[in-house]
Amino acid sequence: MRLATTAPDAPVRVPPDARPIHPSEFDAWMARLGPFETAPCLALAVSGGRDSMALALLAGDWARAQGGQVLAVTIDHGLRPESAAEAGQVADWMQTHGNPHEIMRWASPVSGAGLEAAARNARYGLLDAMCRERGLLHLLVGHHQSDQDETREMRRQRGSGVIGLAGMAAIREMASMRVLRPLLTVPRDRITATLLDRGQDWIEDASNGDLRFERARLRNVAVQSESGATFALAGQHRRDHEQAVAALAARVVAVDPAGVMTIDVAAFRDSDAALSRSLLANVITSVSGGIYPPRGARLSRLWERVTRGDLDRTATLGGCVIRPGRAARAGQIDIARENAAIAPALAVTGPEMSWDGRFRVRADAPGTPGLCIDALGRAGARHPDGAGHPDYARLAPDVRAGLPALYRNGELAARPCFSATAQAPENCRIRFAPRKPLAGAAFGNV
Repeated sequence: MRLATTAPDAPVRVPPDARPIHPSEFDAWMARLGPFETAPCLALAVSGGRDSMALALLAGDWARAQGGQVLAVTIDHGLRPESAAEAGQVADWMQTHGNPHEIMRWASPVSGAGLEAAARNARYGLLDAMCRERGLLHLLVGHHQSDQDETREMRRQRGSGVIGLAGMAAIREMASMRVLRPLLTVPRDRITATLLDRGQDWIEDASNGDLRFERARLRNVAVQSESGATFALAGQHRRDHEQAVAALAARVVAVDPAGVMTIDVAAFRDSDAALSRSLLANVITSVSGGIYPPRGARLSRLWERVTRGDLDRTATLGGCVIRPGRAARAGQIDIARENAAIAPALAVTGPEMSWDGRFRVRADAPGTPGLCIDALGRAGARHPDGAGHPDYARLAPDVRAGLPALYRNGELAARPCFSATAQAPENCRIRFAPRKPLAGAAFGNV
């Protein structure tokens, strides 16, 4: 029996022309998202809703045909009393279909207006960490055509240009894996038809109708799908734009392994305005360890100051500090992490972990009592920041203070080591690997 919050026994009807998705169609969609390794093992985010359930069935069959498998993962946000029971139901369904399944839990620290974004960020953070720990290179999510239409409508209402109106990408590169959306162009009626054809139930989530959330409000109005030609044109514009931004980044941005990026102002100023503005947002996103770029009036004001050459003092945006280069590097600006926004200490529970969305930290002593990763500057005066070391001398004091370090019971055990040959205590290796790369895969759809 379907778990639901409204009318669980009501018959579900789909239009007569809504055909179930055939495995050969899904094979073609996956081929366009490849290539994949031999016998691929893919993670799949499955809430139990109809979209993720259909994807779990199709992807499970596809992976097994390749000699691999799908690991289904349910994130229990704990936002509703029934969420634990629903996660257990998903586990039972996955076992029936031969897909390994895990439940990950998140204790929500927020409520109200920021809840939707916080839950989304937590979901991707947990999934990204799991994929990294398991060595999984691909994460499948069940976004479909209606989700795409809603995304583009939200962006249209916010005044997004043609780049934003291209919608979600079928491939999105993260630090450790790729997020893949095989169903992005599939109407929801066909997804429903697929489940009905297979006799598979699903869960109806009450939050889908909660008018506190923007997507739920959009579902109460008619959001029209753009024509295929319009969609393709917007996608092509976005592909061209992202490729041009990547080329500009290669010319004007220098990346320091300490997580600082430097922009050549003269070359930046002489570039196309739309490209340089997008590049500035990308740099801030990467340096901050964030996922979503800054936008709006504050980004525009910062871009204008940089392009006019009048950034004469430090500015902040998106969890970053932006400042003119020191005397020896006039004509450049440095973008570094803002220390006040840095993540808290993180207990070392695995051999390799991500900290602050910016650094991958590898320590050969996971599980050691009292071992954690924290900002070097939080040690205070008792622990010098290594300013005399060749790896540190080039860095501003606040940059050194914002680097991760390894602590045991509050005592400094290892500082960052950027040299490929140097040995650090605890065999600690730290490398800059932001969640959002400066330039990733070109925009594309299945």
